[in-house]
Amino acid sequence: MKAALRIAVAAGLLGSAGVHLYLSTQPASGIIGPLFLLNAIAGPLIAIGLLFWRHRLMVWLAVDFGVATLGAYTLGQTIGVFADMPHFSTPPEYLAAATEAVCVVGGALLLFLHRRDAKAAANPPAEPPGYVLPILLEGDREVVGRTGPWTAEYPAPEGGR
Repeated sequence: MKAALRIAVAAGLLGSAGVHLYLSTQPASGIIGPLFLLNAIAGPLIAIGLLFWRHRLMVWLAVDFGVATLGAYTLGQTIGVFADMPHFSTPPEYLAAATEAVCVVGGALLLFLHRRDAKAAANPPAEPPGYVLPILLEGDREVVGRTGPWTAEYPAPEGGR
């Protein structure tokens, strides 16, 4: 499950990076174009790190990438960036929002699973009790330590168990 989530988050990062690469080629005002290019470069780097370095730092970077880009997009839609207030209407906007949501939700699930696994490793369950053989009775004395279905009808073999 964790591997599938890692792949999904990496795909979300790559999808978001692709959209930002496309948007960096479009005419933009001021610093927005270079920031789109920065996202287009950071997305694949985080995706590679997420797939090949199984540390929670990469998961945090993926979540932060998604939150930051989705948050910046939300701010751009609500209050505008540099007096530019585009509307949520183009396919790249839909794709970017979906891929960044995958980064946030999938990354949060990965962090939860990582934390759960770390807690389980720190507090291993108690060893289950081993198989306890019933105490067998031979006449008036108890016989402990024999294994097998020995009864009065089927006695234990001589000299062994």
